[in-house]
Amino acid sequence: MTGNPHTSVRSRTVAAELRRLREERGLSCVEVGRTLGVSASKISRIETGHSGLQADDVATLLGYYQVPSVRRQELLDLLRRGDQKGWWQRQAGLPKLWRMLIDYENRAARIQHYASLLVPGLLQTGEYCEAVLHGTDESLSAAELDNLVASRMGRQTVLTRSTAPQYLAVVHEAALRMPVGGPGLMLRQVRHLLTIAERPNIVLRAVPFSAGANAGLRGSFMVLELADEPDVVHVEGQVTATFLEDESDVSRYRLALRNILNVALSPAATAALLEAIVAELS
Repeated sequence: MTGNPHTSVRSRTVAAELRRLREERGLSCVEVGRTLGVSASKISRIETGHSGLQADDVATLLGYYQVPSVRRQELLDLLRRGDQKGWWQRQAGLPKLWRMLIDYENRAARIQHYASLLVPGLLQTGEYCEAVLHGTDESLSAAELDNLVASRMGRQTVLTRSTAPQYLAVVHEAALRMPVGGPGLMLRQVRHLLTIAERPNIVLRAVPFSAGANAGLRGSFMVLELADEPDVVHVEGQVTATFLEDESDVSRYRLALRNILNVALSPAATAALLEAIVAELS
């Protein structure tokens, strides 16, 4: 299932909890709506996240379900925090899909990313990022390109903050050897990977060419484990991106990641591969 792009993860968490509370009490949407003087369809829209959650509506439902005051306040606080805007939401010219992904990353306790053809955005150098963006969309103006590069560099601060998430990057050897921007640029990018992989919250593993056919051939994806919120999977296409939150979908991608890790090099062997690439490029 694809999440509603206009509803925050935290809002969907509250919506799902409201549905659970109703079902736990053996009530239907019709019964709740009749008691509160609203339509059953409104209750359904609230519970599925297809209607923006209003604090008054949520408070009324929590009161009707006789939710303890401490838990009631936790859910209302969660809903209000979902409305707070980070720098990525205030920045002009940033694509909506980028805003959504950065928002998820800043809520994550753990990020697991498989990248098949490109170095992951969170690990890119500025010049590598610029070369990729320009190469994939030559219509970008210089100002637009500068803005997107700056945004991606800002996005990377999530890995260096005091509450940084654990980050596992699994990168195919093809991404490490593809000459994006030329040998000199790739040399600096690979050296950057060696340096950043030394951070305690970052693990880098490579899938070598010798691994042959494996689950990673189906494409790149990211699993984001969110604190106190449903986990999501991010899958990016040519011009669109999908955020999957259905438990069965997330489980399939977790299985795919485990299968990919079974053929990936260890962190130490990955470092050795990067050193070999540095030597070749030098």
